[in-house]
Amino acid sequence: MPECFAKLVADFDGYMDQNIRFINNSKYPLHRKARRGEGLYPLGLLGDLEIHFLHYKSEEDALDAWERRKARMNREHLYFILIANGPCDETVMAQFIGQDSSKKVCFHRQKNLETPDCIYIPSKKEHMGNLYSQYQRFVGRFDFAEWIMNRNPEIGRQRKQVRLVESDTCR
Repeated sequence: MPECFAKLVADFDGYMDQNIRFINNSKYPLHRKARRGEGLYPLGLLGDLEIHFLHYKSEEDALDAWERRKARMNREHLYFILIANGPCDETVMAQFIGQDSSKKVCFHRQKNLETPDCIYIPSKKEHMGNLYSQYQRFVGRFDFAEWIMNRNPEIGRQRKQVRLVESDTCR
């Protein structure tokens, strides 16, 4: 959920210094349905934020991976990307970007939304997909390498006028 991610980023150190506790049910109706049947996965709570450990079978494996990755994380060198697939409140985007936008970028699909530091990605479908499976949709609209390598908030933010073409549709 974009609002949870925005809260996490807004107080990243505060949340990351908390311990995860595991719960049985999501507070989000969409995710309650997704956890039914044989596809159960561990569900953690970090303060008031849910962490869905989709790729783990047990709470022990999820916690072990979480702690290992958290320990090797250099919090000074993190970049945050929010992909607001559905309708996303401008206040959520503003909370995500916060005071320092140099290490944050937000992609959204709301054509008439004019929010600084957020980039419109056209989509005929309800969801524009994720950055990994739909990478081709983001290429040419944002230069990830320049953004990270030069550590300049303005480099990479290519607010090009884009038109929706057939290759932009989700597969």
